[in-house]
Amino acid sequence: MKLNKTVLQTALGIAVGSIAVSNAFAYNTGDVIEFQPGQYSCVFGGTYPNCTYYVNDVTGSYFAFDVDGNGLFDAVERTPIAPGPAGGIIIGVAQPAYGSHPGCTYGTETAGPDMPWCFFNNTGMHQTISIPVTDNGDGTLNFTGWGVTWNGIINIPLGGDPANFADDTGRAIISCIDAGCTESSIDYTAHVPMGDPSGFGGVNYSLHLESATATPSASISISVSGGPTQECSTVGGSNVSINSTVTVPDGDSVNSIIWSIDGTVVGNGELLDVFMALGSHVVNAEVITVSGLTATSVADVVIQDTTAPVVTAAFLSNIHRSTISHISRHGRFEVQAEATDICDPEPTIEAILGAATNDGNIISVSKHRGRISLEAESLELSVKASDASGNTASASATLVITE
Repeated sequence: MKLNKTVLQTALGIAVGSIAVSNAFAYNTGDVIEFQPGQYSCVFGGTYPNCTYYVNDVTGSYFAFDVDGNGLFDAVERTPIAPGPAGGIIIGVAQPAYGSHPGCTYGTETAGPDMPWCFFNNTGMHQTISIPVTDNGDGTLNFTGWGVTWNGIINIPLGGDPANFADDTGRAIISCIDAGCTESSIDYTAHVPMGDPSGFGGVNYSLHLESATATPSASISISVSGGPTQECSTVGGSNVSINSTVTVPDGDSVNSIIWSIDGTVVGNGELLDVFMALGSHVVNAEVITVSGLTATSVADVVIQDTTAPVVTAAFLSNIHRSTISHISRHGRFEVQAEATDICDPEPTIEAILGAATNDGNIISVSKHRGRISLEAESLELSVKASDASGNTASASATLVITE
């Protein structure tokens, strides 16, 4: 199954000095909480594992077990983690992991929210099975279904053991580092259930997720009223309306929106009303914010002409100019051969006047005013028109000759 997801990020955070939030983040089903991979580092210099004074730490995202029971998650108790194939924790979607085993990782595991890690020389991975992580809507996440598979144990529940530990709430806290919440963290603690077969029953567990500082950005999208392909609606093209939708970070605002068509600046503002000639065009909109952020959006617009001319073929009374269908043999009439086209003001017109004839009929031609005399019972007028785009149409009319 292909997951259609929106990627959301958490940013660098520390527990001390952080600001709890209730509505700065809102996660929906399918959203992904990405996190920064953790790594070992040296406190006093050197390169891990050869740290000066043999003192190391873990930076980035990690989990820890208070195995010495001192109430702290010391650096030596922390294990760095990296996001799994989905990029992190998927809100509202179970992410089971498979293939934990004795010994450290060797590539046959199936990861869930994070990649396989080695803990006490055995392989494990975090997971959610029946209860996925969800947003509580108050600045916390529901982690009651959180767990790990480790050392071949299918699942070690880490959703909390409130019967034995009152502070196990099953809630992970989202914290802002600054007032604008451009940096944040997710922190969660729980106890391994008493009597768990892993041998860690009653041990306190901690999860800390963080990522690179979120970079403020602006975005703009444009939509063409009537769609990207439009029919010519006036001579030579169409009048087109294009609207823009802009998002900017909190505290910033739009300074200008500049529109260009085929590389030429044609306007500014949220809405563009412009005439576009027949053909293909590239529309570009650029937003510039007061703080100097920029973003662009591009759309292709095609103005086409697929509508044929409207053709008129008729015989008109020489006196009243009204349409006639019959005329006496000695009458006079006027031929009407016209065409109009929405896009082309001067369509090409071809008109042919003819008559049905039989074998042996005599036709008389006179130089005087180009007169032609012929034996016929009716006349046929055929009119064909074509516009500049190659669309054609035709019409015909019949005039019956009476005694």
